[in-house]
Amino acid sequence: MRSFSRFHLALTLVPLLLAGCVDTRATPTTERITPVTHEAVLPYSFLSCSTGIGGAEQKRIHSWLNKLGLTDQDTLVVSVPKNRLPERDAGRRKTLEQIFAAYPARVRFVQDDDLRELPRSEPRGIIRVVRVSQVAARCSAGPAEAGCSTASNLAAMIASPADTFLPERGRRYLPPPAAANSAPASSASGALP
Repeated sequence: MRSFSRFHLALTLVPLLLAGCVDTRATPTTERITPVTHEAVLPYSFLSCSTGIGGAEQKRIHSWLNKLGLTDQDTLVVSVPKNRLPERDAGRRKTLEQIFAAYPARVRFVQDDDLRELPRSEPRGIIRVVRVSQVAARCSAGPAEAGCSTASNLAAMIASPADTFLPERGRRYLPPPAAANSAPASSASGALP
């Protein structure tokens, strides 16, 4: 009888111990959504120790951007070369803003995060165009995986796929807190702000 109870104890404990090794946490739905991107890259250069870009270089940049047929769903990720002088850094960014003002694409500058102290001015940067063609749901175990169908449905409902790549900061779809408090309870037109 004693060996019988040890046998039952072993049968009970082994599955319980093995069950503790399994990760049962589900991946949150929003972490499953991934943008499918297509990218193009162009290196460019400022004039040496300057905030200006030469005429031929500007023409080359405009020609390249025009060939891509940019839309408001595209994102330009632009590295602005770091300089020793903060005012020159600001001037370089302003020069690039003027070049990109003619295009409907969203622009993100990569400059402020560069904390290097450079002994000389760096004139070269990179323009990266990212186009999001669709939003997909990642489901490693297939559609039967918990939360996968919800993620797939959510991915299909996203109106602007570009919003999933470097989304706007702030509360894009909601009014600022001060405006929300002063807004009337209902809108006469029934439209969202």
